[in-house]
Amino acid sequence: MSAMKSPQAFCALAMTCSLFSPAFAAEEPLVRVAILQEVPNARLTILAPCRATDLEKGTLVKQWPELKWQQVESGPSGLMIGQTEIHTDVLLLEPTRDAIIRINARPYRGTLILYRTARGKVTIVNRLGLEEYLVGALASEVGQGWPMEALKAHAIVSRTVVAHRIWIQRGQPFDVSPATHLYYGAQAEREDASAAVRATEGQVLSFNGELFSASFSTNCGGHTENASELWDMQGSVIAPLKGRPDPYCRDMKHYRWEANVGTKTFMEKLGDFSKQIGELRDCQVVERNASGRVRSVLLVGTDGSVTIPGRTFRERIGSDRLKSLNFTVTVSPAGISFSGFGWGHGVGLCQWGTYGMAIQNHTMDEILNFYFPGAKRRPLKGLPGFINIY
Repeated sequence: MSAMKSPQAFCALAMTCSLFSPAFAAEEPLVRVAILQEVPNARLTILAPCRATDLEKGTLVKQWPELKWQQVESGPSGLMIGQTEIHTDVLLLEPTRDAIIRINARPYRGTLILYRTARGKVTIVNRLGLEEYLVGALASEVGQGWPMEALKAHAIVSRTVVAHRIWIQRGQPFDVSPATHLYYGAQAEREDASAAVRATEGQVLSFNGELFSASFSTNCGGHTENASELWDMQGSVIAPLKGRPDPYCRDMKHYRWEANVGTKTFMEKLGDFSKQIGELRDCQVVERNASGRVRSVLLVGTDGSVTIPGRTFRERIGSDRLKSLNFTVTVSPAGISFSGFGWGHGVGLCQWGTYGMAIQNHTMDEILNFYFPGAKRRPLKGLPGFINIY
């Protein structure tokens, strides 16, 4: 059997799952969220009647009155659920009535798609309605106590991000993952997030009549980033994704940061780069872009020097240490010290800038117009890929 197929059969399967009252439209798009990728196994609980459909053949293969803490793993010729092996690489698992699904005890709504991968492991995808997904995703991204205008603005940006991924990921096993958008499942849901999603239901941002790759980060450090610095883009950057000064996040959380790394750890993380220079003597920023973020770093050692692209440098040292590319660096006998601004890549919406605007009484639309100038707020229905929804 082939591994990690993405059959078209599940696209037509209906799914309804209530969230908060009032319920979201039954015709809302479905989003496929990678919960676990390439794991040896996971534990599954569904305390309701459920059934399994082979998505390679489109046939019902198994039904259970319930599943309690059953192990999901790859078998010799298919997927194992408890002691039952189902001879397929792609399985839709769904409750026959509205019920919570637990993966490793964490609760999720909707249904599951289980993949047996080429490496003999499993990938677990949660498939659910876009709007009900957004309630948990929005609450996972921002904490309690945020102004409603900030939450509504973020809900629209999140919906745009995810809808764009649904559009471009067709034919792939999933649309989004925790790397795209934080999502802690049903346990994260809050009434304020639900209210923001309901108030903006079906609303997205578009540019020239299409969805675009809207994005967000925790704190832009005083200047949002050009999307071309993050992604390889054909042609010029569209207006909503150009960087601009942002005064609203400067007194907010995560605006400033500092980090210290021991010399041995620093050199180990840089791997082959460090082997080219011998013992470290200096580390210098040699190029910055228009937003002030580092484009390249020069390492100087006893045996020579090497230039490293900024993004590669941050990946090697670790984004948990280097919270952004807007930093200065010094080398001393005690190690390497960094001082920087912001957290994340900086493209699009600045979350703490959004909070700053909202507490200054800016509206949802004013926030969106500031971070995505030229974009239009409109219903998702009717945009390419989403003609007959809601």
